[in-house]
Amino acid sequence: MNGIQKIIDRIEADAAAERAQIAAEAEARCAAIGTSYAKAAQAEYQKITADGEKTASQRLERLAGAAATEAKKQILAAKQEMVQAAFDHAARLLSELPDDLYIPLLAGLAFRASRTGTELLAFSARDASRVGEAVKDAANALLREAGKTADLRVSPDTRPIRGGVIVISGSIETNCSMDSLVSMQRSVLSGKVAEKLFS
Repeated sequence: MNGIQKIIDRIEADAAAERAQIAAEAEARCAAIGTSYAKAAQAEYQKITADGEKTASQRLERLAGAAATEAKKQILAAKQEMVQAAFDHAARLLSELPDDLYIPLLAGLAFRASRTGTELLAFSARDASRVGEAVKDAANALLREAGKTADLRVSPDTRPIRGGVIVISGSIETNCSMDSLVSMQRSVLSGKVAEKLFS
């Protein structure tokens, strides 16, 4: 029985040694795999971090570009509003000239717009009662001096204009309102107005 026990002890010792060797190899292999995966994970982390930084940087650039474009658009819109306000102010100032300047201005406009000398002159409600007759008389005087028919008349109907005159010949109307006159000059003067406002 002693011999069998020795064989069993030997088999158990060999098995224990083999188990220990397998366990050591497995542990070494696990450590190698762990190290390999740790390196791969670190590389992947660095790649993801770099890609994220690049994406964030590109997005930041896009957002900054979009913000700059939007700011430029808003500045341009504000400048356009200011230029429009300047032209509106000019039309208002022209409409509020004192009578000694306003009447000759409107008379000259009516004179130049008249083709037959028999047109109707339409004014704003304010101007019709304030200067209508005086403008008609001054425009007729200009027509007479030019040797033309001088029978302009004030229209009984007023127009919703800020100031100026509308010369009516049948179905044809020549708009000499202050807003229209200022608007016609806008394309010519916008650059100069902007330069004065923003220089």
